[in-house]
Amino acid sequence: MKAIAAALLLTAASPASAYTVVGFERINPVYPSTSYAQILGFYNGGLSSAGTSGPNYGFAFSANAVALCLNPLAGNCSSASAGGLQPTSRRGALGLAADGQAVLDIAAGYTGPVAFRYAVAPGSGGSIALYAGLGGTGAQLALVPLFASAAGCPAFNATLCPLAPGGLGGTGVMSVVFTGQAGKIVFDDLTFGAGNDPLPPPGVPEPASWALMLTGFGLAGSALRGRRATA
Repeated sequence: MKAIAAALLLTAASPASAYTVVGFERINPVYPSTSYAQILGFYNGGLSSAGTSGPNYGFAFSANAVALCLNPLAGNCSSASAGGLQPTSRRGALGLAADGQAVLDIAAGYTGPVAFRYAVAPGSGGSIALYAGLGGTGAQLALVPLFASAAGCPAFNATLCPLAPGGLGGTGVMSVVFTGQAGKIVFDDLTFGAGNDPLPPPGVPEPASWALMLTGFGLAGSALRGRRATA
C-alpha cells in the first residue's frame, strides 16, 4: 500500500532535457494497420518484428508487447483511440498480444518518476509495476492497479478512449511490467522524468501553449495595425 500511495502522489517533473517519451509511434510500418508488430528491440538499437527501428533508449520489450494501432476519426484499426486529444502519440500505443504480462527491461537501470496514459475496458482491469530486476523479477518497487476508466469515443469507434493519466516511480528500476487482458487495456506516452502527467516531446508546445502563442501573435498584429493607422 505504501508503494501505491507513493506512486500516486508523484507530481514533480524534471527539466525538459531529462524527459524520455516513449509514444509507440512508427513501430507498425503503415498506418492505420490491423497487424500489430511486436515492439522487441525498436527502442534498444534493434528492430521490431516488422523490421522497423527507432531511437535507442536502451529499452527492450518482451514478445507479448505489441504496437497497437489507435483509431483516427471514424477509423477502425482497433478498439482504442487517443480521441484526438494526445499531443505526443496519436497513432500508436502499447497493447498486449495475449492475456497476461508485457515487460519493458531497462538494462542500465532507472531512478525517478514515470508518467503514463492508459485505458481499461469495462469489466476488466490491469496494473503497471516497477521491479528491481530484469524481466519483472526481484523486489517490487511500486505498483498501480488499474480499473475500468474508459467512457468510449463513438466518433473514433473506440471503447478504450480517452486515455487517463497516471504515474509511479522508484529507485533502481530494472523493469516495468504491464498486466491486463489483450484487447481490453492500452498504455501510451510513457514519460521517464515526469510525474502523473505525460508531456509532449521537448520543444513541442502543449495545446495550451499554442493557444497563448497564437493569442500573443494576434495582439502583436493588432498593435502593429494600430500604429500603421495612426501614422
